[in-house]
Amino acid sequence: MRGFVLVVLLVGLFGWWSGWFAGGAIAAAPKDGTQSTPAGGQPLGSVLDHVAGGQPAVAPQEPLDANAKKPTVAGLDELVARLGQRTPESLGAAWAVVATANAADKQRVLQAMPVPGDDFPSLFGVLGQHNAFLHSAEGRGIAQRAVAAAMALADAEAMTAGTQLLNLMLRGRIELADEAARKFVDETWRQHRVRVDRWLCDPANVTGARSYTIAGGDSLARIAAKFRREKLLVEDGTLAILNRIHNPNSIKAGQKIKVPQAAMHTVVEKRSFSIAVYLGEHLLRLYWIGHGENDRTPVAEFTVDTKLPRPEWTAPDGQVYAYGHPKNILGEYFIKLLSDTYVGFGIHGTPFPHTICTMSSMGCVRMHAVDIDELFRLLPKGTKVAVKATESLR
Repeated sequence: MRGFVLVVLLVGLFGWWSGWFAGGAIAAAPKDGTQSTPAGGQPLGSVLDHVAGGQPAVAPQEPLDANAKKPTVAGLDELVARLGQRTPESLGAAWAVVATANAADKQRVLQAMPVPGDDFPSLFGVLGQHNAFLHSAEGRGIAQRAVAAAMALADAEAMTAGTQLLNLMLRGRIELADEAARKFVDETWRQHRVRVDRWLCDPANVTGARSYTIAGGDSLARIAAKFRREKLLVEDGTLAILNRIHNPNSIKAGQKIKVPQAAMHTVVEKRSFSIAVYLGEHLLRLYWIGHGENDRTPVAEFTVDTKLPRPEWTAPDGQVYAYGHPKNILGEYFIKLLSDTYVGFGIHGTPFPHTICTMSSMGCVRMHAVDIDELFRLLPKGTKVAVKATESLR
């Protein structure tokens, strides 16, 4: 282990001499060698998940954009010196060293790190710019204090602080084997979810929303259609979840509900195998996912298009499998994603739940059945979906 760390530090020292250096990863070439075509473009990769009647999707080469670049660690002496400046970059590198270095180097870095106060801003500020802190007991210890400080705040402030924490936890690698990291994220989400249900989904809390009084003959679908004509992206499932309505048939005239004015958007983080749904700036839902084998899922901007219950599936060889067929891999729902560049991508369930948190699909995002059931109802058509690949040091 010591030899490995010395190699890392020597590489970092070379980077110090030549300036900060960064690298990105280009998606691996598809194993099957087949091709598919982006809208209006040339063949780029292998055939991916797509529904019957759709065009084959793209297996892209990941762009070397700023989002996909992997941070790097400088030499240990320089890193220790930089820690005094409390920059997010140096703190992120420090947590990476703590997670991987030998005991002596680890202790040296910990002693050089700034000691946070007990308030949320101080604790949050020492966690760095990505989730390397999740991969050591010491980092999770600081994060646990930050979670406690966040949850001690009033609901509105706790929603903001919890969103900031979970955003940071999803920025970087969390793999299937990282059980401690995933467990920590799950527990943080559980505590944040209490505030989501109590504050964000309170029909009486019209912050960033409009109040609507249900009239005789109204249904959630009819109300949603009315507000879509006013350019508010909502559906009946959106209204049900945001107003704690478990039985849509139980609504009655005179009942007040809220209709969100803040836009909903979704972020898929490939490296942490997560999908996060936001209402405005607040994290509303968080799920674990699987995505494309060999990094086939593209880093791109999508929009929610058609939503198909009980979908049929067209295999790469052109064979069509009806919903319920043993070879239909889409599960109960398919959310089609639209892009100017890529076609055939979507979000769906899977008969292989053990593949969640792995690169295992033919390109689409796959989810647990209970999660896709909720997401299908929640996400309105037109919602923006950003696919990212934020790297971290580890």
